[in-house]
Amino acid sequence: MYKCSTCGIAFHVSRCPDCGENPLPSAGQTRKALNNYSLLLAPGLLVGLLAYIVFPPLDAGPLAALGLCTFFLPLVMQLLSIVRKRLSEDLGRLRTIYVYSSLALLLLALLPLLNGWLDGSPARAVKTTVVQKTAVLHRSTTSYRLTVSSWRPGRSVEELRVGARTYNNVFVGKTITVEVHKGFFGLPWDGAVSSK
Repeated sequence: MYKCSTCGIAFHVSRCPDCGENPLPSAGQTRKALNNYSLLLAPGLLVGLLAYIVFPPLDAGPLAALGLCTFFLPLVMQLLSIVRKRLSEDLGRLRTIYVYSSLALLLLALLPLLNGWLDGSPARAVKTTVVQKTAVLHRSTTSYRLTVSSWRPGRSVEELRVGARTYNNVFVGKTITVEVHKGFFGLPWDGAVSSK
């Protein structure tokens, strides 16, 4: 049994007998189509992860939050359609949301990547003091962060992601040197961290 995409009448033939429109896709067809569209989010996610590893912005919080909202928007909209039992009716709208969200996510990911890659300004060595050390154990890896006193006006601390070796060589209260880059778009990012 089909349901007309235009007038909503239920029918058994291949086209609506009332208005001649094609039927709405089945729930299985709709889910399969949307699964393919969800793959469009992968490039932006991968480019964003690469950017945050290679050229970590000092002010990553707002960009990361906007990226996560952009990533989850189509998934939340799809979930709402499932709860409202309107997935087939919302298929066209959901496809559009997936396409625009994937483009926005890719642009957001390219911003920090190009900011660091095109940055030709000389690095500046800044001395700062370690305030706190944090190691967070994930399923298969551990991430290491240093909270240091800020060298920028209007801020008290900065968060730096470091490797295990650097993390083990520094101590709270010790002075370290951070390589700071201006950024092509004016988004400062940190480079090497040294305890010497």
